[in-house]
Amino acid sequence: MPTYTPAALTDLITRVFENSRVAPATARVVAEALVRAEADGISSHGVARVPPYAEQAMNGKVDGYAEPALSRTATAVLDVDSRIGFAFPAIRLGLDAAADIVGDTGIVAIAIRRSHHFGVAGHHVEDAARRGLMAIAFSNTPAAIAPWGGARALFGTNPIAFACPRADGPDGAKRAPLVIDLSVSTVARGKVVLAAKAGSRSPTTGRWTPTATRPPTPRSPWKARWRRSAGVRQAPRGRRSG
Repeated sequence: MPTYTPAALTDLITRVFENSRVAPATARVVAEALVRAEADGISSHGVARVPPYAEQAMNGKVDGYAEPALSRTATAVLDVDSRIGFAFPAIRLGLDAAADIVGDTGIVAIAIRRSHHFGVAGHHVEDAARRGLMAIAFSNTPAAIAPWGGARALFGTNPIAFACPRADGPDGAKRAPLVIDLSVSTVARGKVVLAAKAGSRSPTTGRWTPTATRPPTPRSPWKARWRRSAGVRQAPRGRRSG
């Protein structure tokens, strides 16, 4: 298996997207986001996303040539229309604009709409924290989690992330921001897909799957139903799921 530096991998993925009906500038932004996730050990949101992203650009589910449009709908409210395009350029546009005005407004809300998958939520708030700001991000999601004891997807995963800068260390060294990134599902759907691709069985001791169904494994016909049903996952006992 070939080994790539982050820069070389970014270049490769950029070319893949450029050959999949994605504008060069957008291809670069999306490639950087996926490589960053991979480098942070979040493989479920990293290189594994290249094939589906490219396929969705090719079949028109996402418009690789769309350019996000920003409008300031109120003093401290920014609206970014992704125009059915990739989310990363829209998020970058919103964060840059927010950083420009937050010194005057004190707080800024950014709404991103009509966008594709927004990747690692923690990275977006981390970018804000590295500018000296506190940030919180969340997203709507399709039904993917079954209530405890159930077998049908009902709740979204409710991804939410928070970040804030930290004071310098005792020796004056700069410290990375505090970043919290979570959702109410037991496991990311991408991790189940990666386990299937690797030919390994998905752990069930942590209630990855509904108790009313067989756990998904690469050797089980249930795996195909998992993918078709958008990944029904069991909500952890004792946690709120909506």
